[in-house]
Amino acid sequence: MSSTTGPSRPQRPGRLVSLLLDLSTRQAEVRHVEAIGAHFRLITLEGEQLRGQRWTPGDMVQIILSGATLLGPWELRSYTPLAFDAETGAAKVLGYVHGQGPGADWFASVGAGTRCRIVGPRYALSLPKAARQAVFFGDETSFSTAIAMRETPAGYRDVRFIFEVNSIEDARVVVERFGMEDAAKLVVREEGDRHLAAVEREMLDAYRTAEASHGVLTGKASSIQRLYKALKEAGVQGRQLTNVAYWAPGKKGL
Repeated sequence: MSSTTGPSRPQRPGRLVSLLLDLSTRQAEVRHVEAIGAHFRLITLEGEQLRGQRWTPGDMVQIILSGATLLGPWELRSYTPLAFDAETGAAKVLGYVHGQGPGADWFASVGAGTRCRIVGPRYALSLPKAARQAVFFGDETSFSTAIAMRETPAGYRDVRFIFEVNSIEDARVVVERFGMEDAAKLVVREEGDRHLAAVEREMLDAYRTAEASHGVLTGKASSIQRLYKALKEAGVQGRQLTNVAYWAPGKKGL
């Protein structure tokens, strides 16, 4: 048995729902958008409610991309600000515009004056605790986190960056824009993840020749799993590794 109904009218949130929304999120507005190459957007978010919030490099924020009320439907995506100014209430986030999805669509179309709601900042990983020498692995979704290394007391010093990327040319624009070109190794993806053999060699070389003390593994879940296993088999201790998966094929943002 089936039935049909006419289009329902949008519901307005009640007072309690509105109160919960205000208590659990913070209002912000996009102040500036900078295109960095064809596939990256640097977004500056600002809001009175972000002032005075505590942020440690590596902390994330969640941006509500759709769903104006708690009645939903909601789409949230997590991002690591590359910088956060608690005095002015400003956060800078680098977004990757690739493929189709709420996050990519939002970064592709957002403009100055767009209002949004934010959850956080909240803990994701602590970049200041990554002992030097350090090696950082990730991909395009990790660039904002990698750049946040600049905000740690040691900055980029004694950090080797290794990124698996779809396009060397697109990625090079980012690493040069943010001063990582001398410390970053870009490895282009290959079918069947054949490129990860080269990434493994780079990671192991960092531990053997540079005497790396800590590894930060971010980005694609399956890549992290493979590299973590290789490093452990090579004798790297679990306490020397920090793992944060940002995405996996077929799954929403992790």
